[in-house]
Formats: sequence, structure tokens, C-alpha cells
Amino acid sequence: MTGHTATGHAAVRALGASGDLAQIDVVGGAAPTAIVAIVVFFVAVVLSILVTYRYATGYLRTRERPLLFLTVGMLLLAPAPMFLRLFLGNTAVLGATERTFVVNVSKLCGLLVILAVVHRQ
Repeated sequence: MTGHTATGHAAVRALGASGDLAQIDVVGGAAPTAIVAIVVFFVAVVLSILVTYRYATGYLRTRERPLLFLTVGMLLLAPAPMFLRLFLGNTAVLGATERTFVVNVSKLCGLLVILAVVHRQ
């Protein structure tokens, strides 16, 4: 690690796939903090996919419509916004404000679907 500059950037050297050193710039904090944040994000993605998968298998086993809607609601609430953040954050399709809006609309739709299922029972 080369240390922090006055602007808060940290540079880290890591071995690339070919064995050469690749330069990685971390902006906004220390490299360990960024690594922990990325690991926690991917753990959250895996857990949300597992929960959605359990709802889906429950629906396929029972064929009850509320479980289908819970599956759709959970998908819109957790995994979809995470994948949207990953996709839209790494492409130049939308700006930061539009990206936040799309992610929040997905979460809102998921919550509304789950709320509708809960109040219909």
C-alpha cells in the first residue's frame, strides 16, 4: 500500500492474473474498508438470492398464489436493486440520481407487493 494522499485516495498493488502488478485506486477511504464493504455487499446478495429461492421453491411445491407474489416482492425488494446497482453503477446508462431513483422504485414495488400479500390474508 502506498498510503493516503491529501485528497483521500489510497493506491494498492495487487497481483494480476498474469502475475504482474496491477494498480487499484480506492477513493473515499482506506483499502481495507472498501474490501469489507464489497464482501458485505456480496454476502447480502447471496443471502437475498437464497431467501428468494426459498420462496420460489415453496411456490413450486404448493402452487399457492400468495407465495408467488411473495417471491416477486422479495425479488424486487432485495436481489433486483442490488443487481441494478451493480449494473447501472458500472455502465454509463444513467446518472447517480436516476440510478438511485430506479433502485428505489424497485424496492418500493417489492414492498407494495409484499404488503398486498400480507393484507389479503
